[in-house]
Amino acid sequence: MNPLDRFHASWPRGVAPSIVEHFADAADHVAPAMTLWSGAERVGSMLAAARLERGDRLSCALAPGARWAQTLLGALMRGVVFCPVVPGAAPSPDTRAHVDALGALTLSSNHPRALDGPAAVIFSDGRLWSLDALDSLASGDVPLPRSGARMCSEAPWWEPTGVATLWLALTAGAELHVGATGDELHRLGPDVLTARPGRLTQVLEWAPIAPKGVAVIGGAPTLDDERVAAQRGWPLLSFALPG
Repeated sequence: MNPLDRFHASWPRGVAPSIVEHFADAADHVAPAMTLWSGAERVGSMLAAARLERGDRLSCALAPGARWAQTLLGALMRGVVFCPVVPGAAPSPDTRAHVDALGALTLSSNHPRALDGPAAVIFSDGRLWSLDALDSLASGDVPLPRSGARMCSEAPWWEPTGVATLWLALTAGAELHVGATGDELHRLGPDVLTARPGRLTQVLEWAPIAPKGVAVIGGAPTLDDERVAAQRGWPLLSFALPG
């Protein structure tokens, strides 16, 4: 069983992730696991209809949320290489297709060479992760957040720590909250905050009340991170990101 099938097979056994989107002046939108997977299957069908093949690169400029996650999972289903970019950004010349901020798919006028090998995600800095590399995030010595834990990320989803947070939340069956304001964070009381190394001081401005659970750092925490965590009483875990 490949990592994606194993990952999906775990959901019915009590591991039921969800993404909660917070919108200004509107009710929160909750996307449960079943919706995330069925939406991913629709994306996979759309990519197949557009004749995207294994190794073709798909640029995604969606804002973080359920549709972003569905697009990532749909790309993984097809073996299409997912390239997250800043929301609204234009595609790079080496991508075969592009999903814009409205979710519309457009094909490139050229047909760049498909990538060989197990590439699954490529970031703007050139970092490349395989599906096995994604899977390794949840198979290390550091315990995952518990099922149902409320998670928020300081890191943008188009950066490695943001993608790692999404994958860990989906793997653990957590609630991943997106777009929450400071007031909403205080009301929410997240169990887990994730941040890039060296960013815990900035997180204090965003969430001055300590979360109930742990602060997870995507990479090695800095001395300042350790100081802030100790000051706030946050248990500090460190997930090593793939190279």
